[in-house]
Parts: sequence; C-alpha cells; structure tokens
Amino acid sequence: MSRILAALLCWLILSLISILSCTTMKAPPIDQKQRSAVELEPCNFPSGQADALCGKYPVYENRAAKSGRMIALNIVVLRALAAEPKPDAVFFLAGGPGQGTAFLARSPASSLLTELRREHDLVFVDLRGTGDSHRLQCASKIDRSVVQSYFAEPFDVASVRACREALEQIADLKHYTTSDALDDLEEVRAALGYNKINLYGVSYGTLIALQYLRRYPQELRSVALAGVLTPAAKLPLHFAKAGQQALERLFEDCAADESCQSAYPDLRTDFARVLAALDNGPITFELVHPVSKTLQTVNLSRAVFTERLRALLHSHESARLIPLMINHAARGNWTTFGRIVIGLTAPQPFGIAMGVYYSVTCSESVPTIRAEDIQRESQPTFLGTHRTQRHQQACASWRRANVPAEFYQPVHSDVPTLMLSGDIDPATPPELAKQARLSLSNARQIVLRNTAHNYDFQCARKMVVEFIAQASATELATDCVESLRRPSFLRELPERFTQ
Repeated sequence: MSRILAALLCWLILSLISILSCTTMKAPPIDQKQRSAVELEPCNFPSGQADALCGKYPVYENRAAKSGRMIALNIVVLRALAAEPKPDAVFFLAGGPGQGTAFLARSPASSLLTELRREHDLVFVDLRGTGDSHRLQCASKIDRSVVQSYFAEPFDVASVRACREALEQIADLKHYTTSDALDDLEEVRAALGYNKINLYGVSYGTLIALQYLRRYPQELRSVALAGVLTPAAKLPLHFAKAGQQALERLFEDCAADESCQSAYPDLRTDFARVLAALDNGPITFELVHPVSKTLQTVNLSRAVFTERLRALLHSHESARLIPLMINHAARGNWTTFGRIVIGLTAPQPFGIAMGVYYSVTCSESVPTIRAEDIQRESQPTFLGTHRTQRHQQACASWRRANVPAEFYQPVHSDVPTLMLSGDIDPATPPELAKQARLSLSNARQIVLRNTAHNYDFQCARKMVVEFIAQASATELATDCVESLRRPSFLRELPERFTQ
C-alpha cells in the first residue's frame, strides 16, 4: 500500500511540475503552413524552382453576390530559406493588364528572388482571368504560317467582338477589373495566414498595388513599385507623349555617341523620311518566313509601324536596334524592321490574357478619355491619335463594369513606399509617379538614368531588396543610379535575326 501511495505522490508531483512548466514557457511558434487555409503541394517546375509549393484557392466570380461561378486562383509559394524567416511575405504583381504572375516563380536564376527569399516567403498569385486562374484568352485566329500575321492592325473591332462573344460563354466580363483582382488578393493573403505583407508591383501591377494600398493599408508593411501606373492615368492616352520623349532621347544619345553618330549621321532626317513614306500608304516588302523559309509579301501600315516602334522602345535589347532599322527603312530596306519584329515576338509565358486587358481598360481608363485629351496629348508625336482611337473603338464592343469615383482619386497613405521610374520609359513615364507621390507621405521616387520599361537589372533589384529589408526608403543607397548607361547601339543585325 505504501508503494502505491508513494507512486501516486510521485505522479502528482511530476504532473504539477509539468503544469507549472507549461504556464511559464512560451508556446512554440505556429508554422506558417499550419495556419494556411490553402492546401499547398510540392510542384517541381521542369525549368524552375525545385521546391516550390502550389495550390488553388476558389473565389466567387461575382464577389458582391457571393454566389454563382467560382474561379480557382493559381498560387505558387517559395518558402523563405532562413531558419527563422520574417513573418511578412513578399507578394508579386505582374503587368499587363492580363499578365499572369506565377510564371515568375519559374525563374531559378533571378537574383531578385534569391535575395528576397533569404528571409521572406515569396508569393505569386495568378489574378483572376490570367495565367492558370481561369485565363481569359481570346481565341487566336492568327495564322502564323503567314508572315503578314506579325504585322496585323491592332484592336481589330470584329476580332474584339468575336472574343467577347466567345468569352461570355465562360465568364461575366464585368467581374474582371482591378478592384475584383485586389479583393481576391486580400482574400488569398488572409487564407495563407499572413498578417502584414510586402507588395512588389511592376507596370500595371503597380496600379493594383496602389489600389490595395488605398483599401487595405493595415495589411501592408511596405510597397515597392517599378514603372508606376497611377489611378489617374488614362491608359493608353500617355503612350504617345511618353513614346515621343523616349525616341527623342534615343536620337540625342545616338548623336552623342561617336560610333552611332558616325554610322547614322542623319537619324532624325531618316526617321522623317520613313514616316513620310508611310503617309503615302502601306509599304510593301518581301520577308522570309522564320519557319517555312518561304519568301512572302508584307503590307505595312503607318499605324502598325509606329505601334511596333513604341514596343521596341520598351527595353534596351530592342531599342539599340532602332537606329539601324530606321537607317535601312529610309533607304527602302524594310526587311530589317520585319526581321526584328518577328524575332522579338513575345513568348507565350509573357503573353497577355486579352480578355482581362479589355475588361480592365474598357471599364477603368478608356471611358475617361475625351476627344480633346487625345488631340492635346498626341500632337505632335510619331504615334499620333490612331493608337488611342483604335483602343476606344475596340472598347465599344466590350462589356463595361461600373467603377467607383474613388478609384481615380489620389491614394493617401503613410505606408513606406518605393517608386522606381525610368527616365526613358515609354509606358510609365516618371511624371506619373511624381504626381502620385504627392499624396504618399512616406514615399520616395527614384528616377533611374537611361532606364526604359525594364526594371530587372542589378541596380534596381538591389534597391528593392534593401527597401523591403528596411521597410524604409529614407536611407536607401542610390549610388548605382549614376553609373547606369544605355548599351551601345548596333551597326549590324545580330545573327539570331537573320537565320
């Protein structure tokens, strides 16, 4: 009996010690994956991150009604590499409108991802209608066996109407706007179990980030923006003036470069000659098909030429070919231009889901553009009025969502915000960020020298990483900005364009 009492007494003492220990020791931290309401499974990409996690999260297409069709949002998460990671993930927002985001996680060589991932989870969400989230892509009627397909007129009204009629069978196009997308994003953030997060948006992704900043500031630790598009911008109205500014700088930089000036001494005159030729009607030239190698005829209009030229100004890789292309075209050789256009046609992962592009622009920006706006902002520019007017005509065939007046108002916030702007960016010029910064009390705009609409280079990446680490742009080192240079212009067409 005494042994039983002794054992019972021992058990009581050990139990009391255990209870006291539990009340004085801190509970172990809850793993982020345990708090997530999203089922994430390993998804090894063939050419990307080998330890990515993927999942789907359903949301209502009609968020207000909370009934009807559901959309499965595609999510990719790269867990932080540190033993004790920071609790605030970095959410990425891609451009477009209409570009998916998850494909960015497939880039194992990206130093930006590598650096940010040291201490932060990285989250990539294909927003509704993009990527693998019920992608709204117009059925392509383009016959790539015909060279002319690479030089088709933009915003063909009949094609846009056919796209709308096809997509209406699977989607209510009024529910694919910026506001819908950012509310989805907030729901995903909560479902994944993150409290405060960091946003990194590029191009149109910056507009989503700014609207998120307006609506959900309490959920944000910091916001990094590269190539800033603001709520007040009337996309695509500013393309004409921004494109002209970028081209003028290209002419100036060529004239200041001994090699370029020597090869193309009359570049402005040559360009005027090219536009004059196009003003007389479409240019006809012969071009070899890149696959079949058959010689085919191309008819090139001024509208197509100027829109392709604007696109070439987006990055140094293509812009450095422009003097050569202008020089050849001014002398009747349009083949160089044709080869460049075909060689730089965007690969599929970077493609835009045009259904989302139309739903966003035809609801949010195009309806705000007036005829007097077009005349004021387009003259005198090489792009002229045609690009904006064609976009307006296309939108007349699309379903338009109601956009609240608040959407267009300046965003007021004291959340730490970094704005990177390229001084020769033809898509999101520095003036847009400069205006937006006026109502952001804790924001800093850094204008990057000799930078177009591509912000994936060491100096920009370094500042984004440091900013997110500090959640402050006040003491951010910007020494690298002074060393940014435009790469040399080319005097010959690279081999990959001639094969």
